[in-house]
Amino acid sequence: MKKTLSILAFSAISAMFAGSVVAESTPLQGLLNDVQTIRSNDAQINRQREAEFNADLLKQKRLLVQSRERLETAEAERERLKAEFDNNDLQLAELESTLQQRSGQLGEVFGVAKEVASELNPMLQDSMTSADYPSRDKELAFADSKRVPELADLQSLWFQLQQEMIASGEIKQFTAPVINVNGEVADSKVLRIGTFAAATDDGKFLSWDIAEQSLAVLPTQPSSSSQEAVIAYQQGQKVDVLVDPSRGQLFGLLDRMPKLMERIHQGGEVGYLIIALGVIGLLVAVFQMVNMTLTEYRVKRQLLKPTQLMDSNPLGRVLKAVSSGRMGLEQLELKVDESILKEVPKIERGQSIIKLLAAVAPLLGLLGTVIGMIATFQSITLFGTSDPKLMAGGISQALMTTVLGLVVAIPLLFCHSYLSSRSRRITQVLQEKSLGLLASDSLAVAEAVNKNPESSAHAA
Repeated sequence: MKKTLSILAFSAISAMFAGSVVAESTPLQGLLNDVQTIRSNDAQINRQREAEFNADLLKQKRLLVQSRERLETAEAERERLKAEFDNNDLQLAELESTLQQRSGQLGEVFGVAKEVASELNPMLQDSMTSADYPSRDKELAFADSKRVPELADLQSLWFQLQQEMIASGEIKQFTAPVINVNGEVADSKVLRIGTFAAATDDGKFLSWDIAEQSLAVLPTQPSSSSQEAVIAYQQGQKVDVLVDPSRGQLFGLLDRMPKLMERIHQGGEVGYLIIALGVIGLLVAVFQMVNMTLTEYRVKRQLLKPTQLMDSNPLGRVLKAVSSGRMGLEQLELKVDESILKEVPKIERGQSIIKLLAAVAPLLGLLGTVIGMIATFQSITLFGTSDPKLMAGGISQALMTTVLGLVVAIPLLFCHSYLSSRSRRITQVLQEKSLGLLASDSLAVAEAVNKNPESSAHAA
């Protein structure tokens, strides 16, 4: 209405001002008619609004009455249900009291049965025997319910206990779904050894997957000999088969056991250096073994042909040096010693290097261990001793260099001892044959003196 009056006032003022300019073109009667028309329209709109408002008011009153009626009905139903609940609660208490009176000591039996069933159910789900006896947990569902166990429930509990005891001691072959390393499920022929081990017909050891309630191939298999033994056993042979008394825990640790190359990598730079020295020492030892074998072969050939002195062997060179020219006994002895001393370094070539490497390898291993222990104690300083696996793993890695040093040193010591014994044997042959030649020359000189005593005296 205020808006309408404002419009009318504005129109009147405008008309007055306009009348002074163009009085003849806008008559006042037209303006009055327009105002009257607007007023009648506004009055009609207001009457229509009042009618709609009154209709809505009546409707809201009816809805309010209906809501109050529904509320009263709901409250009455609540009171009825509450009374019924209280009555049922009283009846339930009376029935429980009657049950306790009639059951007597059976209540304790039922409680023990439920307790045993609740303990047995997770054991069966974690047991490898569930592969050939599935869905056993359904028969033990009464353990989680409030109802009194029936005779069939007690019989089922006894049967499950007896079945698990028998199955844990039997060796059985059957067909079951197996999850391979790719996550695919396929039926396979399975050998189950109690609850301690299971394997397929191709020797793959299995573990029990609790989440999937199925057998699964171990990602890391035991040794090939263990797999071959399982295959042979399934073929009827009497062999020793690998089992896991911890029911899968030891097999599960196979993944965490480092392989040979992982162990070597744990040694770090010091470990690589030890291995390099070991390879060098073994190459020198093999080369010297081959050289020693050829030398012994040539010396034996020289012994078979004492008159044909050859330069290809140390014995031939020594005898050739001694037999060249006529010399006195002292000169001959000095010549023998000189020739043998020249041959000994050639025969013992490389042995000092092998001995040095055999001595250095354990020292390098000790050095690597000390470095690893320092790193371990630094980690303990930073992270504390709350995780014993961290400390044990660090010590294990630190000791790996000592192991590598001993692994390198022990074979090198054996090689050095073997080469030393063979070189001494060859040197002994050289000394024996040279001294034999020296003795024969001494006898020849003595016989010559005995045959010509007069000439010897005349010469004197």
